[in-house]
Amino acid sequence: MDNYIPQDPVARVTVMEALFDALKAGNETPLPVLIRYYESGLWLSDYTLDEQGGFPAGLKRGVLSQDGLWNLLNDHPKRSMDMIHEKSRTWAEIDTSALIHNFQVAKLCSGKKIMCVIKGDAHGHGAVMCGKVLEAQGADAFAVACLAEGITLRKSGSKLPILILGYTDPEQVPQLLEYDLEQSVFDPDYAVRLNRAADGKTLGIHIKLDTGMSRTGIFAQHDPVAAARTVMEIHALENLKIKGIFTHCAAADMPEKDDFTRLQISNYKAVLSELEKLGFAEDVVHHAGNSAVILNHPEAHFDMVRMGVMMYGFYPDGIYRPDGPLRQILTLKTRVAQVKTLPEGALVSYGCTYRTGRETTVAVVAAGYADSYPRALSNRGGYAVINGQKCPQIGRICMDMCMFDVTGVEVSQGDEVILYGQGGMSLDEIAALTGSINCEMTCLLTNRVPKIYL
Repeated sequence: MDNYIPQDPVARVTVMEALFDALKAGNETPLPVLIRYYESGLWLSDYTLDEQGGFPAGLKRGVLSQDGLWNLLNDHPKRSMDMIHEKSRTWAEIDTSALIHNFQVAKLCSGKKIMCVIKGDAHGHGAVMCGKVLEAQGADAFAVACLAEGITLRKSGSKLPILILGYTDPEQVPQLLEYDLEQSVFDPDYAVRLNRAADGKTLGIHIKLDTGMSRTGIFAQHDPVAAARTVMEIHALENLKIKGIFTHCAAADMPEKDDFTRLQISNYKAVLSELEKLGFAEDVVHHAGNSAVILNHPEAHFDMVRMGVMMYGFYPDGIYRPDGPLRQILTLKTRVAQVKTLPEGALVSYGCTYRTGRETTVAVVAAGYADSYPRALSNRGGYAVINGQKCPQIGRICMDMCMFDVTGVEVSQGDEVILYGQGGMSLDEIAALTGSINCEMTCLLTNRVPKIYL
């Protein structure tokens, strides 16, 4: 069995179903139908079915470690499955039905092709698993930040176009070609280097225009003719195939700066118009719409939109809208580690920044800033939900623990705690209290917080 399994752990996913089919025939208890790899180094078991279509005793939906996987391939599943136990320390629940809902909102808003931006491990939600869900729902393309993210996504089995938004060293062009990844091009010198590195093969590219953000891109803020001529220079390079021309709007989530957004779109259209005059007739996709544009500027949807933070239920302006169309898909949960009663005047946590004003019942919970519960939230009016009750956060948030005032609430060791997400604080509320943005917390999720896909 060992030499049947590829040594690359990502590649193993391609033989999982065949392995399980083979093993299932020789086991009385059916093995999991499918186990998928995702970047945290864990294996997710979607479901395990008995003959009646239910869960066999002792097996629950959860996460299987790589060590558990090796045991599973050579042993009985009831003894080898290292599951996320119902009393696990801290975990993140990803609501895939909410992810699908948000994707459908984008389709309804735009009516255009959808490029799903799943960089940063899908903003911490798990790019491979989210990608599989989105591809099954009809996503047209993916965008990532870097080569490693693109390779991981391609190795997971994605068949869609994958655009790398950031810089890739020309020495890595062979990998772009091997994994059929498309590269953003920001300037003519970079294009020449990519063209040389392609060495007779064709590399797909999207040309980025800087229409006002003053970040990457061919400068197109004042002189559309010069920008168009630069695009034509790149078009003439024999090893590069232009697949798209795009720009990025800097303030489309700010109504008070709509004039600037309109200026950016005008700059973008001006370059496209000049390209037409210069005889550019390639069938390329035009895209300028991030999540803020999708929601606020239908005039800028063009051929395709890039769905980013709204995919995860976040509004680009950071305003929490509990009755809005989007649904936040991630919920961070933990457990009560200890319940204790402190006298009036007791000091709580590092720095002694909180003093009890009365006899106080405190719940110490098993999560901290290393689990993406931000230290900046300390003593700022945050709360957790424990047994349906809002419990104020007190004292400085530690790396692995934090404290809540549970006076008058029925709380026991091991009780479930909702730190944020569905049923708890929204990430927009936390961002407002900490001076951050709603998606930063999920981007900071570490590998020790397993993800459960519901």
